[in-house]
Order: sequence, then C-alpha cells, then structure tokens
Amino acid sequence: MSITMDTHPTVTSDAITFDGIGKHYQRSGNRLQVIEDCSFEIGEGEFVSVIGPSGCGKTTLLGMAAGFTAPDDGKVRIGGEVVRGPDPSRGVVFQQYAVFPWLTVAQNIGYGLTLRANRRSRKQRREIVAHYVDLMGLNGFEDVHPKDLSGGMRQRVAIARAYATNPSVLLMDEPFAALDAQTREYMQELLHTTQLEEQRTALFITHSVEEAIFLSTRVVVLRARPANVRAVIDIPIAFPRTPDTRLSNAFVDLRRDIERLLRDGTAERSSE
Repeated sequence: MSITMDTHPTVTSDAITFDGIGKHYQRSGNRLQVIEDCSFEIGEGEFVSVIGPSGCGKTTLLGMAAGFTAPDDGKVRIGGEVVRGPDPSRGVVFQQYAVFPWLTVAQNIGYGLTLRANRRSRKQRREIVAHYVDLMGLNGFEDVHPKDLSGGMRQRVAIARAYATNPSVLLMDEPFAALDAQTREYMQELLHTTQLEEQRTALFITHSVEEAIFLSTRVVVLRARPANVRAVIDIPIAFPRTPDTRLSNAFVDLRRDIERLLRDGTAERSSE
C-alpha cells in the first residue's frame, strides 16, 4: 500500500482543493465541531473517494464543493477559484434517486440541456441523450417514467443526467448506498467504465472500502469527528478494473489496510 501525505499536487483547471477546512454546528446550545483543519486535493481527471466513520463530515465536504454550504474556516477552491455557491460546471449525484417523477428517462437525462446555463438545440439534446442512454444501458426505456424503473435504473438516469450537461467536476454522495449488493457491484462497474471514457474530475463519498478501491485513483481516509485527513492512499491497480480485480492479492491487501486505518482513526478520537 502506498500512503502519502502530499495532499497538494499541481493545481490544474478542474482541481478541487480543500484548504484548512473547518465546520461546526450548534446542537442544543452546544458547539459541535464536525470538521477541523481538513486539507486535501483532487487533481484534474482524478477519481478520488473519501471514506471515514459515520457522521465525520464526508457529505458536508461534498456540500462545500457543490457550493451548498460554506466552511467556517479555510477555503474550497475549484480550478483555483473559491467556491461561493452552486455552479453548472459541477454535476451532483445524491444518495436518493433524485429524478423528476413526471419526466421520462429521456426527458430526465436531457433536462439540464434545456436550462439557460447549458441550453442546447433540440438536435443536440437528442444526440446527447441518445449517447448517455446507450452508455448507461437504458435503451428501450427512453419513454418510461421513474416509477416503473428499479432503483438501480433510476440511479443510472441520475448519473446520465449529471454527465449530460458536460460538467468539469462530478460530486457523488453515496449514490449506490440504497442498492442491493449485486446491483451495487454492477453500478460500480458501469460508473468505472463511464469514468474511463469521460475522464471527469470526481469526488465520491462512500462508506464501502471495497467500492472506494475499485473506483478510485486515490482514497482519502478521514478520522472520526472532528474530521481531518488521516491518510491519502494511492491505488496502484491498473485500469480497467474488472470483477476479478476484487479477488486480487493487491486489492485484498489494500482493503485490509484501509479498514485498519479506519479502525485506528476512530480509536484515536475515542481516546482523546
């Protein structure tokens, strides 16, 4: 396992930088520090997963990158610019199936292309939607509404919609958490194939060590609350990855080592 604390690779146009982030909330009149002095960076075109104990602030970090919430301390930058609010250059995929129930599959995928920030001609919309319908294996379901789709298919629609607007950055918050194990593995493989083709800068939040290793170029391991970076781990497993990758010695060793880091990080906080 290769672990590095060099969290500042060269900044490029789509790099995401978390620089000294702190965030707290008030709970019953008490200050709850969720994140404290948290710094790491995602280079352009990297797929980086963030993993840590429940409640340590992973989703809060993603929300800061999306511009949904602001840090109390530090700055989040994308392409060197401080994030001050939502932006159409950032695609977000949520844990819940965030699709519009009154729109068909094709209409959901193409929805962002009808808005001012990403508006395309009708012909362009058809071409883009057709591309992502094919890429996500949704052929034959273009005119179906979400209520008639499985959870995995609805999440495919949500991912296709995020890619369709051509964002420079993708932010994904445990998008497969609600799926059964078999569907989840299939979706991981589909996302991996899509990422190899599309090459977007991606921040992926997960509780699954196996999922993080399979999808990522690097994995950021957070300590328990108040969260900061315990380790940044390079994943030296060649692309493309396949179901057999999960059975390799390198994969199994990485999973064991990351799980140990998570346990040790939680134990450190418990003893403070």
